[in-house]
Amino acid sequence: MDISIVIPVYNTELFLKKCVESCVNQDLEDNNYEIIIVNDGSTDNSLDVVTELARLNSRITIVDQENKGLSGARNSGLRSAKGDYIWFVDSDDWIEVNCLKKITNLCKENELDILQFCAANIMNETPIRRFYRRNTGEIVEGKECLKNRFPFCAPFSIYKREFLINNNLWFYEGIYHEDNEFTPRVYYYAKKVGAIDDVLYYVYQNPNSITRTVNPKKSKDCVVVMNSLDDFSKNVDEESKMSFSNIITSVMNVALHDTLGLSNKDKKDFIALLKDNTHLFRHLRKSSSWVYRIEGFLLTIFKNHPISIYKLLNALDYRKEKKQEV
Repeated sequence: MDISIVIPVYNTELFLKKCVESCVNQDLEDNNYEIIIVNDGSTDNSLDVVTELARLNSRITIVDQENKGLSGARNSGLRSAKGDYIWFVDSDDWIEVNCLKKITNLCKENELDILQFCAANIMNETPIRRFYRRNTGEIVEGKECLKNRFPFCAPFSIYKREFLINNNLWFYEGIYHEDNEFTPRVYYYAKKVGAIDDVLYYVYQNPNSITRTVNPKKSKDCVVVMNSLDDFSKNVDEESKMSFSNIITSVMNVALHDTLGLSNKDKKDFIALLKDNTHLFRHLRKSSSWVYRIEGFLLTIFKNHPISIYKLLNALDYRKEKKQEV
């Protein structure tokens, strides 16, 4: 089997049909791909919707489980998958029709560990391209990708299933920003990464999605992500240490941005947490960007004012992109 599409589902009954139908309308034979829908303890009618969709299409398999969060649902899908490659698709998004044959052929012909492609946001029913891929047409090591800023969203690539399992590459469960923890580790181990500039993934701007809601856990979980990557970076080669310092620096700024809409109490709680994790500031001081290095030194000296420091430095125009996801 060429590819497994894994769709984690939690209370997205209004969007499921469009998502699943985009995965059904593909150009591979039925026995060459599968759609694994992981119902992650939904409390709405999501399970009823996917059960009906599965009744109409034999390629769909349902995994029904207690709520484990997005990471837990993706891990369950990965364990169940049989395809050579795996694509994690969020249930309120959708993919380009008739794209699977092209991307799986590219992966097989080049024996890729990862294939990157492009995504678009849907704004007023119009797709707006989010980014362009570098190194299209080339095959590079994942470590080379880590040297450059690129979107860490797991659905914007497909992965060789055997590569993930053999390297014990699973999603960190129970946290937000799980892609920021998962993707750097995956790319560090990848030997062959390809890229195409085609827009194959469409992101619906769901106002109720995790990425667009205010939650103090998001900032706190960034600290979990940074500590995980900090531990991982202790054993990477010297050439990659700078890459991980830059990534941890970006996650730090995502965390600080996520605090801006919080209550004063939640901000104080986050500042206290950050003061217990000042060892992470060394990555900012080692960053390849002089602005980040300044930020690292200021955070080290003025530990009680990280949010004010972030707001001050973020006034520089080219730093505004940091408030987006890594």
